[in-house]
Amino acid sequence: MKKHRVHRKQTHHRVVGTVRGGANSSSYIVVVRSWMFLVAFAMMLGLGAMLGNFINANLYQSTPQVAGASTSQ
Repeated sequence: MKKHRVHRKQTHHRVVGTVRGGANSSSYIVVVRSWMFLVAFAMMLGLGAMLGNFINANLYQSTPQVAGASTSQ
């Protein structure tokens, strides 16, 4: 008859805050990525607003209007 072997489960102890793939470092990466996305989004909005104001100012400069009526001849 075959002998029964005792199987012991090996546990790996993970140190909190480790550099190598710990739960802490992955949440840190998620936070950094979300802040980078937020900053990039805000910069794009600001750039769009400045570009829109510049185009709007140049449009009104070429075709001035007085009280809703065009002054061009």
